[in-house]
Amino acid sequence: MQPQNNKVIRLLARTIVTSTLFASAMVGFSTNAAIIGSSYGNAVHVDLTITSNVRGMVSAIANSTINLAHTSGSAPEEYSQIETIIGANADASGTLGSPIDVTEFDGALSTAIIEGESQSSLKNVIPVSFFTSGRGTINDLNLDLFSDLLGISGFLTLSADVLSTVSRIDGELTSGPNVNLSTAGSSDIVDVEVNLWEHTVTATALENQSLFTSLNIADFGLGIFVNEVETSCSGSTCTESRNAVRVSFEDFSLNALYTALFPTGGPLTGPALNLTDNPIVNGEIILASSLATTFSSTEVNAPSTFAIFIFAVGLLSARKFNKHKMLQK
Repeated sequence: MQPQNNKVIRLLARTIVTSTLFASAMVGFSTNAAIIGSSYGNAVHVDLTITSNVRGMVSAIANSTINLAHTSGSAPEEYSQIETIIGANADASGTLGSPIDVTEFDGALSTAIIEGESQSSLKNVIPVSFFTSGRGTINDLNLDLFSDLLGISGFLTLSADVLSTVSRIDGELTSGPNVNLSTAGSSDIVDVEVNLWEHTVTATALENQSLFTSLNIADFGLGIFVNEVETSCSGSTCTESRNAVRVSFEDFSLNALYTALFPTGGPLTGPALNLTDNPIVNGEIILASSLATTFSSTEVNAPSTFAIFIFAVGLLSARKFNKHKMLQK
């Protein structure tokens, strides 16, 4: 009798262990698939097209698409990426050239950096708390737009000690089927000065600044924005994006803006700027940008119930097997 009972006990234990392992696997796999996130960090993004428009004839002058110190990643797999470019290596690494033309780094080159970073702490088994983040940073920047390409210096210059943004989504598992998501990003804007043809503005860390609005530059298709922040959180999705500086162009004419700013004469060629190609600019330049987003299913913990059910079925089967064996005796 005793050996037979031991055999039954071993079969019972084996069934319970198998059911438990299967239940655990189901919990881990299902929660892993229930939360996803992604992020990027970018130091310099350029996407510009410059065309000439002479007597209605449009032809390309220059095209430029650049992402400098760019990193990105996606979860549920944990990731951590960083790209750093030190000082004078920026030109060689990013091939900035036209139409940005001049990008220099002040001070000691050993301390000047442009950097992108992206991270997430999400894992195969979702931790109680987690985050997804992106960061873009530029230190010691001097920028002179279109100086070589168009033969103009001082159209738009920008200097900054620090331009840095961090977009971050924090998450926390709660009881029941819910996950709490929230934005936790920040911006670091230090000593930023923007000069537009002898009009100078010192920017602050105030969110969503639009510069030179008193000059009505938007009427000419030009926008200059500092510390752009956009956040959106619902019950299941949370997204944050930040740009330290964004310069946008929409059918922008240098000739037309110059004439409007200096109707009686200005620093270049008098009352009118006569660039023979009448260049028209479209696109944008973005400095120190970042984005983070996380999506969570509203049924994160629902698979746990199914797994427990599987465990219970396994346990009942084992008990029935044991009872059947005892009756046979």
